[in-house]
Amino acid sequence: MNLLAAYVSRTVLSSMLLVLALLLGLDLVFSFIGELEDLKGNYQALQALQVVALELPFRLCDVLPVAGLIGGIVGLGLLAGQSELTVMRSSGVSNSRIVWWALRPALLLVLGGLIVSQYVVPVSHERAQAVKAIAQGQDYQRGLLSGFWHREADDFIHIRTVRPDAGMHDVTFYHLDQTGQLAAFSHSDAGESQPAGGWKLRDLREVRLAEEGSADVQLLGDDLWQPKLTPEFLRLVTVSPEYLPLTSLYEYSRYLDSQGLEADSYRLEFWKKTLAPLATLSMVLIACTFIFGPLRSVTMGLRIVSGVLAGLGFRYLQDLFGYASLVYDFSPLVAASLPIAVCMVAGVVSLRRVR
Repeated sequence: MNLLAAYVSRTVLSSMLLVLALLLGLDLVFSFIGELEDLKGNYQALQALQVVALELPFRLCDVLPVAGLIGGIVGLGLLAGQSELTVMRSSGVSNSRIVWWALRPALLLVLGGLIVSQYVVPVSHERAQAVKAIAQGQDYQRGLLSGFWHREADDFIHIRTVRPDAGMHDVTFYHLDQTGQLAAFSHSDAGESQPAGGWKLRDLREVRLAEEGSADVQLLGDDLWQPKLTPEFLRLVTVSPEYLPLTSLYEYSRYLDSQGLEADSYRLEFWKKTLAPLATLSMVLIACTFIFGPLRSVTMGLRIVSGVLAGLGFRYLQDLFGYASLVYDFSPLVAASLPIAVCMVAGVVSLRRVR
């Protein structure tokens, strides 16, 4: 039985890897064609190809559920086409056991996808951005941030420039009273991150506004500002949430929540990445229904086309619920999990009906 399980899992895994390679190859070609529109200066075809190649880890995580679906259809379809599944079932092997054998290689892909998403994607994306910007003659500096607005309790802070070495330039604080009126504002020419935490503000000047319209100016000199805002959080602002690792998404969304700021886009990406393994497994379940369910007697080509359509439908449904959660303000967890739950329920119900 162990030999039979290994044979089924190996066949499904090789099909999934083949489909994954084909999908990544197609994505590489079309992404490269799209990058050719941005050619200028030293950014030529070779650099464009390098940028596209560096973005492949992100694409791999993106297409993994669809690769699991189509790969499962191909792998199990090959076994069904040679009547091997029929022999197994006639020998007393249950459908649930065959499904488990097909899910095992998907678990390996899921584990690999999580590792790539956490450790490889942030580094490769940053490198791709640097290669493109430098080749196009731009002054690229990782973590450089300009014109940043932030809220800390009842204060609104504007930072003109955040340097990559955790320094600030031109920092202005707007202090509001309990009625929401501007009560005072202060300004510092520069700030430096401190090893023990906080920011040392240079030459801080404060202007207090009185109700009758007068203003009182005070020179405070150097002062220590100790917000929860860290240099690491400021670097996260410069990166799109989809390229951030799970740990950074979780920590930054919690920080935004603690400040009463909008964090739904970060929470949505967090839950999409967290539930990505279940998304892949749900797609493999759907693949099994194509083999054991109503499509078991059709050709391999029709199964693959049906699988592609199902994968696209899942992807569009996930995007639809994700964007809807941001617009209509409902739980990102619900938006990320609902399409997966629909696929899992549909897969389990279809497989239970198979005799």
